[in-house]
Amino acid sequence: MTGSAGKLRSFITDIFLPNRCPFCGKFITWDSLICEQCDKTVTKANIEICRRCGKRKCICGNNINYDMAFASFFYNEKPVRSSIYRFKTIGDTNIAEYAAEDIVSFMEKENIPKPDIIIPVPMGRKKRRKRGFNQAELFAGCIGKRLCIPVNKNILYKSDTKDEQHNYGRDIREKRVKGLFMAEEADLSGMTVMICDDVMTTGATINECSRILKDLGAGYVISAVCAVTELE
Repeated sequence: MTGSAGKLRSFITDIFLPNRCPFCGKFITWDSLICEQCDKTVTKANIEICRRCGKRKCICGNNINYDMAFASFFYNEKPVRSSIYRFKTIGDTNIAEYAAEDIVSFMEKENIPKPDIIIPVPMGRKKRRKRGFNQAELFAGCIGKRLCIPVNKNILYKSDTKDEQHNYGRDIREKRVKGLFMAEEADLSGMTVMICDDVMTTGATINECSRILKDLGAGYVISAVCAVTELE
């Protein structure tokens, strides 16, 4: 959890930029992450998904390279989709902060050991420069802060592409993802690695990144995302 210094920063920030619920936008107290109404209505995905593959409708038979998965919300719900949009476009991290706390809470409840390192899914350099940030890095930082675990954004990198994965269906995404992601030389021998992204759609991106991390020696890979889509 965040320490006293982090709480003080949140309190001071709230004076100038009042805290808002990530789902409905209502003002909430500086030390809250969600309003009471949304806390009751937004579905908590980690209660319902398969812990192995991260989907409500299990896909464990589809050659999964990661070993465990956490996802806090279902992307198909409108308030979640709107919050993710703000996260992607303007860097509004409210949903990332809430998801990070939710995932860490579940890890503690299920006695899941802390990972050795956290790695965000990379973004192409051109897109990164244009947007100014990578939301996967921001989310990884939120989890790393709570677990006191280092985040390394320099191991994985992505080729620049003209179009996005979300423009394609599942079969094509799984084919296109091959060769999109690469890694610098690194020794992850025996490490437990957490791979972070904002949304898991088909799982193709997380799965390919996990394969690469395993090739670098990672002994165990945990996937963590803010939201997961429902299978068609």
